[in-house]
Amino acid sequence: MPVMPLNTPSSAARSSPERKPFRIGCEAGDGNRFHVQTDSVLVTVGQRVLRGGVLEMWDSVSVHAKQDIEGVLVVEVLVFNPDWDEPVRIASISSRPQDETYLTALGCCFDHVVP
Repeated sequence: MPVMPLNTPSSAARSSPERKPFRIGCEAGDGNRFHVQTDSVLVTVGQRVLRGGVLEMWDSVSVHAKQDIEGVLVVEVLVFNPDWDEPVRIASISSRPQDETYLTALGCCFDHVVP
């Protein structure tokens, strides 16, 4: 599996406030790459599981990114398991790029909760 590049700040993002608030970069297998800036994101990763002697594809992780009504950018990571009644949110990461008085670049919550 390739090593993910280190995150580096983009000067284009700082100088262009009209740019989309989220960036997606995806690499799937050999030569399959996708990069885009967008207003919201929903990415789901499924994997093969064996349940009751039957192979099935199970969506195990999803990432949701959106801007709330107050302008806060929120990214949530959800984990799904066929043995659970509900998904579990394992991370919530937020930023306030328009609020110069907010001194935390990224707020991170790793409490495991049912959304």
